[in-house]
Amino acid sequence: MSEMRVGVAAVEITPPPGLPLMGNFRDDYLARGSHDPLTAKAIVFEDRRGTKAALLAVDVCMLDRRNVALIRDTIGRTARVPPEHVLVHATHTHSGPAPHDRFLFGLDYRPYRAAAEAMLVTAAAAVAQAERNATEAQLSFGHAHEDRLSFNRRLRRKDGTTQMNWEALAPGFDPGQVESAWGPTDSQVGCLVIESATGPVAAAVNFGLHPAVLAGDNWLYSADFPGQLSAALRRIQGDDFLTLFLNGCCGNVNHVDYHNQQQGRGYGMIERVGYMLAAAAAQAIRTRVPLAGDDIAVATDMVVLERMPVSPDEYDRCRRLLDDLRKQPLPGQVDGLPEAFFADLRLQMHAVQHEPDHVEVMTIRVGDMAVVGLPGEVFCEFGLELKRRSPTSHTLVVELANDAIGYLPTRESFAQGGYEVTVGSTLYAPGAGERLADAAAAQLQRLF
Repeated sequence: MSEMRVGVAAVEITPPPGLPLMGNFRDDYLARGSHDPLTAKAIVFEDRRGTKAALLAVDVCMLDRRNVALIRDTIGRTARVPPEHVLVHATHTHSGPAPHDRFLFGLDYRPYRAAAEAMLVTAAAAVAQAERNATEAQLSFGHAHEDRLSFNRRLRRKDGTTQMNWEALAPGFDPGQVESAWGPTDSQVGCLVIESATGPVAAAVNFGLHPAVLAGDNWLYSADFPGQLSAALRRIQGDDFLTLFLNGCCGNVNHVDYHNQQQGRGYGMIERVGYMLAAAAAQAIRTRVPLAGDDIAVATDMVVLERMPVSPDEYDRCRRLLDDLRKQPLPGQVDGLPEAFFADLRLQMHAVQHEPDHVEVMTIRVGDMAVVGLPGEVFCEFGLELKRRSPTSHTLVVELANDAIGYLPTRESFAQGGYEVTVGSTLYAPGAGERLADAAAAQLQRLF
């Protein structure tokens, strides 16, 4: 049975209206209000030797390495948890304020940077607060099955081409032309449960699904379905129960069932997804088993990735496209990203394409449980693979951990085409995802 000191905390980070939302392209990014609160939630672990580690989940779309450095630096000044032992995760809500300017094409981000950085400093406070709240606790692990919410969004058409499943929401989509999805989903809901003498008080819930239910027609801050998951579990477990959502590998997974073109998006859908996921999480909590061991250990590696090259012809085409854009600005859009966005990004990629990148992969061992953190929007296949390769059956795999480096597709998906393998959606040469998965698998072997 695993017993150690564990602390949990949540701080609200909802900024005033007016910060740009991240996750869609349009002519007006600025938030007009809030639908539900945004939070940062932390769990701090301390074993009998005094070794500490922490999980911090923040309700934003993505945090790049500079954002993470700011958060860790703040933790280093306000808490005794080593900053390099903190896994910083963005839940990936597409209705959170932008902490950087990557997906804000056409917007001058400079007026918003100070407010965004203040929000991240507030988020970091959750770790110090959780550390102060630490008490003796028992840890357990449960899992459940939920296969009605997530769908592989890369559809294989009968003619062999790839179509994205969100196009099912547009007029003229013919589901009869779809043969199947190119890849799988992961239906496992994994729960790390923190228990006091009176029962469960908190849980880290791991499930792979894009929190992009609210899309370009929403102008309100929202945690998307993870916020509704948290609210629903409070109704089930008690008003003081804390739910920290750790998004699994969902780079190619969303909520869109192309057979059901009426489901759509919106606030009703985030409630449906959140409540159904809460029911599965509650089942995982009921069927939990105690963790074994009391040791905490952390492994971190900087993995070298080769960048995706941009050809001279493509470089020239992108320059011409952006020159034309200066003469005729883009019209406002509410979904998707325009070709001009990718042109701008490819020019940036071209400037550094001969410089290998170094990205962080992190694994935390807590007793006989592991949390693996990967730094991009990771295809579902890698999460499933790491669970298979892990020496412990209690393994949570988390994407958008400690950085945001774009999509990490499988090697075979590049030949299939589709959004995620577009140059600019992915920044690295084929094989990058496999290299990161191998690094994580090696960490698991070292720690166990």
